[in-house]
Amino acid sequence: MRGGARVWDAVLLTVAFWVFVAAVWMDVRYLGGALGRISTSSMRVHVDFDSFWLSARAFLGGGDIYDAGARLVNLNPPVWTVLISPLGLLEAIDAYRLFVVVSILLVLGYLAWTAEELRLRPVWAVVGAGLLLLSSPLLSTLALGQVYPVLALGLVAAWISDRRDHQRLSGASLGLVVALKPSLAPVLLWPLVRRRWGAFLAACVSGLAATLVGLVVAGPSATFRYVRILNEGFASAYWDNASIPAAATRFFTEHRFGENVATLPWMVYVGYAVGIGVVALTAVRIRGGGDAGLWALVAASLLASPIAWHNYLVLLAPGVLLLLARGWISPALFLLALQAIPAQWPLLWNDGGTIGATFALTLYLYVLLAHWALLLLAVKPEAPETAKAG
Repeated sequence: MRGGARVWDAVLLTVAFWVFVAAVWMDVRYLGGALGRISTSSMRVHVDFDSFWLSARAFLGGGDIYDAGARLVNLNPPVWTVLISPLGLLEAIDAYRLFVVVSILLVLGYLAWTAEELRLRPVWAVVGAGLLLLSSPLLSTLALGQVYPVLALGLVAAWISDRRDHQRLSGASLGLVVALKPSLAPVLLWPLVRRRWGAFLAACVSGLAATLVGLVVAGPSATFRYVRILNEGFASAYWDNASIPAAATRFFTEHRFGENVATLPWMVYVGYAVGIGVVALTAVRIRGGGDAGLWALVAASLLASPIAWHNYLVLLAPGVLLLLARGWISPALFLLALQAIPAQWPLLWNDGGTIGATFALTLYLYVLLAHWALLLLAVKPEAPETAKAG
């Protein structure tokens, strides 16, 4: 058994090394791309934040927050616009830069909080946190001005509160995360399948309360418009979409991003079914408890969602630190290597126009699957007596 584990570690470390080499080569080839996107004053680059800022401006001016002239549709609920509305008082670029500074502080905070909670050895805390801070998902998140650092902080708060048996606080944090990003609703299974009734009830109450704040403050019309936007959503075939339904759309429907394998539109529904199956399998696996359960369920939620951009891996960063704390060094380094692959990966294949290029450009699904599989393997159910006592 030990021999097999050593072989597995050697394979993962070898793959991680060459992935890091490839990532560095791409970084050199496209030198300065990621940092340049963060530092630029062009709001066309910070496109996600631009939609948030325009919604905030519209909210302050009594306009339609989902028809504010943004290039991209605002996919966040009204309560998010209410929370960031003070940024609408600033000029767009100033608001963006302030948002980036706050986001970096949040990331530093929840990574340090996780490392401290896990009593992670300093050397691995520095290595893990350092590579996560330089990871492609985080750099892209900062460049676009996305909400993921806020969501990750909420997940870490829920996870640590659960470890300390503060069920209501854990559930309240989890409910707020779901209220801000409804596609993460499957994470509510985390307290439910483990029979943490207090946490589950608190999650439902806090999520509903946050939604009602958006309903009342932004107006019912904004909430109804947001529901329509969600209903009109689909699994985009764009390369950055790492979910299973998105891959099914990419492989089995015609789209403008590349060559599909076959034209079988019904396979998209199969993709949704597989995604639901992944969530169900994960929920069954985590019933007995285990620190990795929440992070495995977050990964499963992303796999099942219509939209799961590669940048969503920011949400799984604490799970990678957990693997390091467990002594799973080679799996953790493997995941860190995958997160190091820069956002310019599609540029190597975009002109291919072949089915092979389509499989290569689906890399982000493979990366997300690797995170889910390793985090699921890391779930160690508690003994029946311990679980019952919890």
